[in-house]
Amino acid sequence: MRWAGQLFMPLPLQERLANGLTTVVIPIPSSHQVLVSLMVRTGSRFEPAERAGISHFVEHVLFRGNEAYPESRALFEAFEETGDILNAQTGVETTEFYQVVHPGKLERFLSRLAEFVRRPIFSGVEKERRIILDEMLYDYNEQGHLVRLDTLAAESLWGENPLAQSVSGTRDTVAAITREDLRTHYQEQYFPANMVLTIAGRVDGDKALRAVQRAFGDWNHERTERAPLLPPTKLGPFSGPAIRTVSDADNQFRLLLSFPAVGYRDPEEIPMALMCGVLDGGPTTRLQRVIREELALVYQIGAGYTSYHDVGQVDVSTTVSPQRLIELLVELLRLLRSFREEGGHSLELDAAKRRYRHALEFGHDSLDTYVDRHGWPLLFDAVRSEEEERALMEAVTAERIGSVAAELLAPERLHLVLVGPIDEGMDQQVRDAVAEY
Repeated sequence: MRWAGQLFMPLPLQERLANGLTTVVIPIPSSHQVLVSLMVRTGSRFEPAERAGISHFVEHVLFRGNEAYPESRALFEAFEETGDILNAQTGVETTEFYQVVHPGKLERFLSRLAEFVRRPIFSGVEKERRIILDEMLYDYNEQGHLVRLDTLAAESLWGENPLAQSVSGTRDTVAAITREDLRTHYQEQYFPANMVLTIAGRVDGDKALRAVQRAFGDWNHERTERAPLLPPTKLGPFSGPAIRTVSDADNQFRLLLSFPAVGYRDPEEIPMALMCGVLDGGPTTRLQRVIREELALVYQIGAGYTSYHDVGQVDVSTTVSPQRLIELLVELLRLLRSFREEGGHSLELDAAKRRYRHALEFGHDSLDTYVDRHGWPLLFDAVRSEEEERALMEAVTAERIGSVAAELLAPERLHLVLVGPIDEGMDQQVRDAVAEY
């Protein structure tokens, strides 16, 4: 163990196999479980537009079987025997396979995970296509219009950049992807050097590393180095405000305000996250206190910061009744304009830092937090220790929060997405309210 601040923190063990697979093991003796995460640097931003959604499609098909377990039922039973249920998620930059494992069955699980990811047979493609197309129905209304807020916002924010593509793809691209396309994408993306395996929980570090070597060590691949990072996305020039409205027969509006921001590797990432904490960290912070508690315009509202390795975005989201839409928009933009012009007060920043410290400490009880801190950043050469993060956070001043807010919340960066029962008159009122920002 090593001493960090006022807490004992486990010392991660890291090893890189000859084939390029990076493994991180975080022994936590107090835990009664082991979380295993295999992250692959593949996702929607690495896809050509004509095959958008293929990373997500590959993730689905891997669960249909492999050489050792050619049927999905046998595959799931094999994993369930070692702990919880094997699960997966595909995102913009990564695809992750993860499971909570019984400490006494880790080696057995790793052997099966290696088989799962190394030798898929790409069966059940048409079944998975139907499932994905059904899953995508949530993204469209009865008229066939896209109504998913985050996808609409991404298209507005990132334009022709692959960051604008939906993780699921489009109905046309998913319908057109072939079995050979899936195989080709798998072969291009799924190789040891493009992965990070993280093991956190009740494990013996050295034994876990040896088990990884036995399970994955003979996976030979011609590529033993990860591909270079994509050229960083350039922020600006900005030409907003941008407004996108979609008519949808609903009894309320869904609203998303988005601002393009810096990414995880940028020095301003911590001030950006703290600025969001000043704006929205609960019912006592400015956004919720004014919009919900004092004005009672909505049931819930929130602000958040999403960062990729090179860029990110700050979002404010809520739902509102048609009767209160314009009043909400006026008050929300007034609040953001005030924050942009005045910045945060020192007491607000002190409270945001306190919440940040608590979150860091509470994270010591979360295996997911260990995986996120020690695993994912290795895929993007962006490792930051907790001590470094804490020091960066403590150094942020109210003046810096003010300068970040002034730059980020500029009118030309604003992107508004609005989905609901809008008509021409209301559309014009929305545009008039935004023009005042």
